[in-house]
Amino acid sequence: MPARAIVVILIATAASCASEPAPVTEADYLADLQAICVDTTATLDALPQPPEQISVADFATSASSALGNEAERMRSLDVPDVPAELDADHRALILNTDEQSAIWTAIATVGDDDTRLGELTVQFGELNRGRNDLADEMGALGCRRGAV
Repeated sequence: MPARAIVVILIATAASCASEPAPVTEADYLADLQAICVDTTATLDALPQPPEQISVADFATSASSALGNEAERMRSLDVPDVPAELDADHRALILNTDEQSAIWTAIATVGDDDTRLGELTVQFGELNRGRNDLADEMGALGCRRGAV
């Protein structure tokens, strides 16, 4: 094999090795996760307040959309292999966020049914407490929401 061919192979091999992404660290993952949560919290906090500034249905639709976007952004994160429970917690946080989004969608369509609205409010509170417990467990305090 000519020397020139060997050099080309070595360069190609070195380039392919250099292009492998470094494994994500727990600290990097948590920083990215919390940045997503902080962005969503800012979006939710910026919404006009019902019923004076926006209808409940419009607020709920906007909140549902923001949470749906948050869940999609969370899904795109690479989760480190260590600690082992982090992947399960990550999936649980996404599921919780999806369920909160679904509750806001239901609130947007509940109309004048105060009983159903009360049920949805209780479910939302339970999900929010669960989210905050997960955030605490994961060390992602930037993902906590609301007073519980």
